Amino acid sequence: MNMITAQEAAARWGVSLRRVQDYCKTGKIEGAQRFGLNWMIPEDAVRPADGRRRVGASETPVQQSQRRLVRRSPFLNMTDLYSEAGTADRVIEELGEYPESKALFTAEIHYCRGEIDKVLDYANLFLESHSGFYAIISGGMQLAMVAMWRGDEELFQKAKKHLYEAPWKTELDRDVISLSAAVCDLLIRKTSDFPDWFYRGRFEKLPSDAHPAAWVFYIKYLIIQAQDIAAQRGFKNEVSGMGLMRTYPHIIEPMISQAVVEKTVIVEIYLRLLCSVCYHQAGDDENAAYHLDRAITLCLPDRLFGILCEWRRQLGLFMDERLMLADPQAARRVRELHRSMQEGWTKLHNAVLKNNVSAKLSDREREVARLVAFGLSDQQIAEQLHLTKASVKSMIQMVRNKTGVRDRSSFGAYI
Repeated sequence: MNMITAQEAAARWGVSLRRVQDYCKTGKIEGAQRFGLNWMIPEDAVRPADGRRRVGASETPVQQSQRRLVRRSPFLNMTDLYSEAGTADRVIEELGEYPESKALFTAEIHYCRGEIDKVLDYANLFLESHSGFYAIISGGMQLAMVAMWRGDEELFQKAKKHLYEAPWKTELDRDVISLSAAVCDLLIRKTSDFPDWFYRGRFEKLPSDAHPAAWVFYIKYLIIQAQDIAAQRGFKNEVSGMGLMRTYPHIIEPMISQAVVEKTVIVEIYLRLLCSVCYHQAGDDENAAYHLDRAITLCLPDRLFGILCEWRRQLGLFMDERLMLADPQAARRVRELHRSMQEGWTKLHNAVLKNNVSAKLSDREREVARLVAFGLSDQQIAEQLHLTKASVKSMIQMVRNKTGVRDRSSFGAYI
């Protein structure tokens, strides 16, 4: 049997390469075979029928909105739809025949770029149109992310209410709702309401398209646990100190390799940033820079500054330094966006969790306070941050003056 490449089939049928790859993945082309990352197709294969009409004047907005998503996940940007850095706008264009998918993916890219007002418009569209299950779930989660940036507790609670009102039909749907609500809480560092299976990393309950996103949320959850243990705010099997923080990169690194193989760019970015956080807070800036630089390289082509903002709180001046080396203009933009997000995040976090995290601390003061909470001595902090011991002492005093806290073991409550 003579075979042709997916690229050749795309040219022959007048469709995109991605469309042909989707045909192959869903078994619509008999005899299609995968070799590594490439598909080979029988030369005499006929283009499958899509089962969808092109959008036309005769099609109502409701009919358009009811089309199924091209992936079974409320996080289309974390699937292999976005498989190459710098192609976000092209993917949006290629989704033209799938209005709901296009709208969802576009909204997610706006969030990744820090364009929050545009995200709000799309979130309201999904929730008001009462379209598909995953679109409603996505709309609720997008509303929660807008609430985080704005510090709006009422909007945050409205977002979660929308999630629980999504039209579930199966137990799997209920699991997706529970997970999505917990992911909203994860935005503000609340980790108590995940389904039991999530705590064990048992993702077989989820559609396979949603697994890459689940990795990201799971690692974020684990890192928060490690930070709480290091700051003596939590305990797990008698583990203490920085042990887990130093161990987690060995778990994340293989996941990064898998994301590279599967070409899930957004997942790779998040995992590299999370890995960089672990390395940096454990004092290994060489490996932290390795992953941070690669995450930055993936973000810059599509201007995904919103993702970098999320993790500037954890990486602070270290991120600024690496960004300045890569693109000074991008570094300024991320700092500008982060100031807005930081104010909103702190307000929402404190309102929902009844905490007293301070927005008054500078980036360096917050970094010093975090290491104090992790139990490091003044000398150890000075060595890790390449400061003098006198500078560390001065910053600790500034933290005390701004927060009113005196006990070093209580610093963690303010960062």
